[in-house]
Amino acid sequence: MLARGCSTYTPGEAIPSDCQGFDMASRMISFLRGTTMERLLISLCFALGGLWVLSRAQLAPPVAVAWSAALLGLWVLGLLLHQRLAARRTSAGDQAAATLALVGQQVPIAVWVVDGRGVVEAVYGGESGKTGIRRQHFLHQQITTLLAGNTELAGLVQRVRAGYRCVGEAEVNGVHYRHRLFPRSQDGDFFGFTCVSEDLTRSREQAAAARLWQTLFASAGDAVLVLDRQRKVIAANPAVAQITGYSSDEALGRRDSLLLSRPPGANYYQSIFDQLQRDDVWQGETMVRHKSGQLREVRMVVCAARDDAGQIANYVVMFADLSQTKKTQEELRHLATHDNLTNLPNRRLFLDRLDQGIRRARREQRQLVVLFVDVDDFKAINDVHGHHVGDEILREAARRLRGAVRQSDTVARLAGDEFTVLADSPREEAEAVVAKVGACFDTPFAVGEGTLKVSASVGVAVYPEDGADIELLMQRADRSMYDAKAQRRSPARTTKVVPAYDEGLYFPSELRLAIRRGQLRLQYQPQIDLHSGQPVGAEALLRWEHHCRGNINPAEFMDLAESTGITEAIGSWTLGQVARQLKAWRRWNMPVQRVAINVALSQVKDPRYPQAVADALAQQGVPTDAVMLEVDERACLRNPGLCRIFFERAAQLGIQLCIDQFGAHTDRYDYIGDLPVDAVKVNQKYLPGEGAGRSDPRFLRALVGLCRVAGKTVIAVGIERSAQETELVAAGCELGQGFLYSRPLSAEDLRIYRPSPPRVAELAS
Repeated sequence: MLARGCSTYTPGEAIPSDCQGFDMASRMISFLRGTTMERLLISLCFALGGLWVLSRAQLAPPVAVAWSAALLGLWVLGLLLHQRLAARRTSAGDQAAATLALVGQQVPIAVWVVDGRGVVEAVYGGESGKTGIRRQHFLHQQITTLLAGNTELAGLVQRVRAGYRCVGEAEVNGVHYRHRLFPRSQDGDFFGFTCVSEDLTRSREQAAAARLWQTLFASAGDAVLVLDRQRKVIAANPAVAQITGYSSDEALGRRDSLLLSRPPGANYYQSIFDQLQRDDVWQGETMVRHKSGQLREVRMVVCAARDDAGQIANYVVMFADLSQTKKTQEELRHLATHDNLTNLPNRRLFLDRLDQGIRRARREQRQLVVLFVDVDDFKAINDVHGHHVGDEILREAARRLRGAVRQSDTVARLAGDEFTVLADSPREEAEAVVAKVGACFDTPFAVGEGTLKVSASVGVAVYPEDGADIELLMQRADRSMYDAKAQRRSPARTTKVVPAYDEGLYFPSELRLAIRRGQLRLQYQPQIDLHSGQPVGAEALLRWEHHCRGNINPAEFMDLAESTGITEAIGSWTLGQVARQLKAWRRWNMPVQRVAINVALSQVKDPRYPQAVADALAQQGVPTDAVMLEVDERACLRNPGLCRIFFERAAQLGIQLCIDQFGAHTDRYDYIGDLPVDAVKVNQKYLPGEGAGRSDPRFLRALVGLCRVAGKTVIAVGIERSAQETELVAAGCELGQGFLYSRPLSAEDLRIYRPSPPRVAELAS
């Protein structure tokens, strides 16, 4: 019997049927079937059965006792071994459960075990997720309760109960999981299942981020290349094809040298990648090579992406085509410097060339000839024949003048019917130049089917005899032309013109006395919202009420103030007046809530000036944004670093800032985007009808659009006609000032100022 092994016997074989406790042991063994306790109980039954057999055999007492002791000892030994094995299994199971729980806290996976009755008997992990499966919510809960309303997961549970392994995705408490369910069975009997649930939140977020990146990459307006360590293209967006001609697929695997043009000379692109090793980024303007071999100018940014070891793993190259931008800038530059009607250089370009000519003539000790040409009775031509005839005469006159002088000379249309000629000639050749210019009007001009005789008056001035600077040369050539027109004689005449001002007026002592005597006054010119027609601000204009000369504009004495150090006293007086006036206007609820003040270069250089402005306003209880400081463009161009420091200090105090005479001194307009200013004042010459080349609405709209893109408010000055206002509104200009609305007013007159009703109605319509 012992050789067969305890685990192979039935309860009837282990315990004789007539042994007491047989029924009870049988029932216990049936209950514990399949467990270690079943084998332990059978062993006990063998021991008890042996004792019973011995008692029935009527053996001698010593032998019976010995057999009983041996059997009992074997049973006790088996019991001890069983307890030891069970303890080991329990310890290993607890350790495995603890390990599984620890892992579950670190990874987004939950394991939950359900018994045959549908009760969750164990939950491991799930603690690293957001919400979803939690041990305290699931343990010992009925699965039907937990899955109420969750049809997807309930369907999976139904399949696993049928004995199938299954995989599916379903939400649990708002968290999306991928579930893997495994049935638990023995000998074909189902007694529960195990479910492994993987939190998909992070993977979904990563997939969404990847899709977003891919969308941005594909839809980016700029071309984007991603290079590997060897600088081969591993990704290219569709915009690359627009600039290089290579499709995204064609660009893959190509070296950067096939796309990026290397300028002659030093290793240009190698220096870029050397800088990336140090700074991780490079940007600038360069060239790329089109598939056809054509070079395209681009603005490029290159960034280095490093791996965990700090080594460059990839390069991201972004570039935008500058061809159209450069073309637009060139068109704007041409419009800014040339007359739209005749395509001749305008006043601005002529004055620039005259300035360069004077500098060159001064260095080389040479002479220059400046001619003023004015078409006689041009107004009558327009009135009788119409403006279209007048325009045609001006175009033909420009063509003849251009052909009458050398290629190196400059012919410009100054304004209206006035032309100028700059010739690099000595005085001895001046008469010959005048004769050629005058001959341009000897031949009648074709008008329709007939001809029209047109004459012109010519004035001349020679550098340096008639003047050593631009202003004096222009004045004397202009005076010479008017003398010729008035006297109706030889078309050319040089004159010696006495300066039209008395320098004795500008003695520093007299200007200092003007401050103490109260001879300075402020007038205010309203600034109008071009859309509503209402005044929203004003510009403070300084006037010197001289006892002999009357009102003198600051242009006639501020240079003296700058050179003699009186600017600080004038500026302090102006600030006090403006602050007090703003306080009064605010008390009266006037619509004018901001005043613009012109700032001299010496004030820009003074680091204390912004704080002085803030202090003067604070004394009157006026906010700092009630004042706008206007700095002339020329100061910004000549002292860019100094002006930037001034702007930044003022901006930190909340003071409004403006560039005055924008576009008057440079052909580059994009610099405005780099300055921390709030507004720009467009030079009056850019208004329609104010000068050659500036009446073109395309140029005005481009200029205003450039400022608005840079985030600057555009203020137009010198508006005198309704047509100018209409063009400005169409171009997007926001504010304006000029005689169309009002001349400069005293503070009291501005208080009662109202825009004229007809103009307001026109704007409202």
